[in-house]
Amino acid sequence: MFFLFRNPLRDSLPTPQSYMGTIGVNFVSGACLGGANSTIIYPVNVVKSYQQKQISESQESFMTSFKKVLKERDYKIRKLYYGVQLNFSRAIISWGVINATYEFCMYSTNQMKYFYHHPS
Repeated sequence: MFFLFRNPLRDSLPTPQSYMGTIGVNFVSGACLGGANSTIIYPVNVVKSYQQKQISESQESFMTSFKKVLKERDYKIRKLYYGVQLNFSRAIISWGVINATYEFCMYSTNQMKYFYHHPS
């Protein structure tokens, strides 16, 4: 999902007028998509954490764990999102940095290819 929407979101942002602007646009597009993705899948991480804290011989299925977590939270989907604000904050920073770094590396790699294949 991240890579599907990364370029359309970046293209919908204002066109950067400088190198730092380009880094900023890449950061913002990565931060927005990363925050959205992590918020959407947050309940899956809640169930995963529940499964990881269980100490038993056999691992129960995801659906069994999901039903138990939902029961513990009074069968309210909204309660599966407790703590999502902190997760969202972490995600926008990390995905923003990751996306800006990725784009920087891709740009640098392409510049190096041009430099080595087109001597002046």
